Amino acid sequence: MKHGSSDLPRISLKERDRRYDLIRQELKNANVDCAITTGTNLFYITNGIQGEMFGLLPATDDLPTVVINFRQLADISVDVLLNMQEWIRDIRGGVDGSMIIGRIKELKLEKGTLGIAGFASINQAFYSQLQKAFPEAKFADVSSIFTNARTIKSEEEIAMIDMANRIFDRAVERVSEVVRPGVLARRVLQEGVNAMWAAGGDMHSSFNLHCGPVPKQNPVLMQICLDRAIQKGDIGTLTAHAEYHHYAGHSDHQFSVGEPTPLHRDLFKAVLHVREKVLSSVKEGVSHLDLVETYRKAVAETGFRSSPHSQTHQYGIDVPEFPGPAFNIPDPSREQLSKTLGLGFRGSNFTLKAGMVYSISPTLLAESSDDTMLAGTTIVVTEEGYRELGNRKIELTVCA
Repeated sequence: MKHGSSDLPRISLKERDRRYDLIRQELKNANVDCAITTGTNLFYITNGIQGEMFGLLPATDDLPTVVINFRQLADISVDVLLNMQEWIRDIRGGVDGSMIIGRIKELKLEKGTLGIAGFASINQAFYSQLQKAFPEAKFADVSSIFTNARTIKSEEEIAMIDMANRIFDRAVERVSEVVRPGVLARRVLQEGVNAMWAAGGDMHSSFNLHCGPVPKQNPVLMQICLDRAIQKGDIGTLTAHAEYHHYAGHSDHQFSVGEPTPLHRDLFKAVLHVREKVLSSVKEGVSHLDLVETYRKAVAETGFRSSPHSQTHQYGIDVPEFPGPAFNIPDPSREQLSKTLGLGFRGSNFTLKAGMVYSISPTLLAESSDDTMLAGTTIVVTEEGYRELGNRKIELTVCA
């Protein structure tokens, strides 16, 4: 959506209210009086406030409360944070559970059912404080309410993720301009990061490069290659978690320094074949494991090997994300198959629905060497099939 005179996407108060209505209705259905959140579930109800630690969303229409680390408020008024954003009007400073406990008492929920959105992300000291303060309360895990809500992206969320992918696209363009023999890989990486920042990317966006005669996609090797001068005949692998207002863009790109070898052209052509086969299967109503099986069959047609780096998973605020249980298709035999296959799958099989955002990154290995090529892309499932996010052509770019 437009924000003021800017064409850049933003998350609106309408989207905030959509989220609150959805979560509150599910809390009421589960007979839970409030949701206590932290981490990205907290971000989901605040749109991100500097220093946020914990939040409480009542199942009623009462104001949500957010606790900010006192360190952020050491020498400024809370009004500064109130004026910086529109989503949250009840902000309190703290370093532990005291402020959330105080809010629960204000709401008279001492004997109520208190929902925790993610027991794994709530620290034990905080949880112990809650238990001690409210010995007559019940505690319920409401993580699934949040994962269900976050599985299907709104058009505003999709626009944010699309923008994040376009920010990565700008990095790819800049890398293509500066890559040439003799340039340090570190400098190429810096130019890509600067391009993401200039395009509006968050400062903590990540961008990785591996460049060498044998193409690889490995975080350790990416670090090792940074002080090596690029040479003619190298193949570069770019991968990123570009972020825009904390919404991720997750993709990959390959480039060749000079004309690629026949092996590398054939390997990349095979990657595109697998990608096209998988994308042709994407539509609302198919299962995730249907995509995995399509992937396996397509790889077998190429004569190359599948890599464990191959990924097919959802994402949004987190990379990766996994669908809520409302989308599961229970099938123990297929669950075991998914564990064997990997490919970014966790838990039960699930049904694709319009609004799911997917990273699909086919990755193949040469038959008798470690040469590895991939073609990452991001799509959103639609009722008719899918729509690609970002505007980059998936190709093996020839540079210098």
